[in-house]
Amino acid sequence: MKSATQIINYSESFYLSKIHYFKTLKPKINIHETAFVTALFRMGDIALSKDRYAYLWSESSIDVHAKRYSKAVSSYEPYAHCLRNRYFYDTLKKLITQNRIEVLIHFGCGFSMYPYLLANSLHYIEIDKSDVVAHKKEMTTIWEGEGKLPARNISYLEADFNLSSQDKLYEQIMALMNGRKSFILLEGVLFFLGKDDKKRLFELFGKLQEPDEYLGSVSFLPQLEKQFVFKKLIDYVEGNLEKNERFQYQTVADEFYLNLKGYELIDHQDTLSLSAYYEPKRILPKEEVLNEHMYLLKKTCIQ
Repeated sequence: MKSATQIINYSESFYLSKIHYFKTLKPKINIHETAFVTALFRMGDIALSKDRYAYLWSESSIDVHAKRYSKAVSSYEPYAHCLRNRYFYDTLKKLITQNRIEVLIHFGCGFSMYPYLLANSLHYIEIDKSDVVAHKKEMTTIWEGEGKLPARNISYLEADFNLSSQDKLYEQIMALMNGRKSFILLEGVLFFLGKDDKKRLFELFGKLQEPDEYLGSVSFLPQLEKQFVFKKLIDYVEGNLEKNERFQYQTVADEFYLNLKGYELIDHQDTLSLSAYYEPKRILPKEEVLNEHMYLLKKTCIQ
């Protein structure tokens, strides 16, 4: 892990903090704001992302930030986020069809819309900072009532992934799982957590899951740190955060997943491989892409 400045105690990328943000546009951003930006990215190519409800999070001020971010970091970021959403959408849909999962537990859920894109037979557990889950719960309840979203069985849990103990969260999730088969999804989180936080989270996953349950995770490889596009990402985040919000970043080697106790790595994709699969005629300039890696793991033994 490389230190960019100081430490930030937030989970989903730069996604968390004051939800009242997008009422007015500001020159600086709070941590939660790219949760809205990511939703806007998914909206950009619905045929690819499969997120037909992302538009609900759209605001004119968000569009300004999204364009500024893409210009400063990489114009391929909207495409990359559509690919990531599509990969997990397809993966989850397949496992649901095969009756292999009954509960989707989304750590760092932000404003993703998986519960409304997938089967209503699942129980969805959405986990994030208190302000994020409160806002998401409020808005999705309103949209369900207005008929803009289908009704879903969703439980929302507040969490801080920086806490030294996750025992309370463990008890809450176990009570909701009620012995059912799970898929744990962790996306947009690891980049902004420290090594100890990462260790605690994956230990928690191991305690929550039984053999033949699934875990999906997203992270950057250490090699990406050498690329100019990664430096642009760091510079953008440091230069655009509110001055009281500092962060350290983390990249994760493949070996972490290959050697994860109690799990077997069964699929590994990245932005480039997904692009080649979903849009084979499209050529991406590798040096301009923030190449995210997606890992699918299966629990093999009890810890």
